[in-house]
Amino acid sequence: MTKRIYVAGHKGMVGSAIVRQLSRVPDVDIVTRTRSELDLANQQGVADFFAEQHIDEVYLGAAKVGGIHANDTYP
Repeated sequence: MTKRIYVAGHKGMVGSAIVRQLSRVPDVDIVTRTRSELDLANQQGVADFFAEQHIDEVYLGAAKVGGIHANDTYP
């Protein structure tokens, strides 16, 4: 049986590494969406997405990253 796995943040450093590793696993269907396609801050939109896509597993690699200055300014 093929697992449908959603990887949030698939374009970032962590998310893209997760996608590379999962792409080597047989019987895995990797599902991705860009921020403009799925707003993770929209609870109803996310619930609808999971209901429609029948996701089996979720890997959360999405994050807000700003570098050293942002980390100093907004700890």
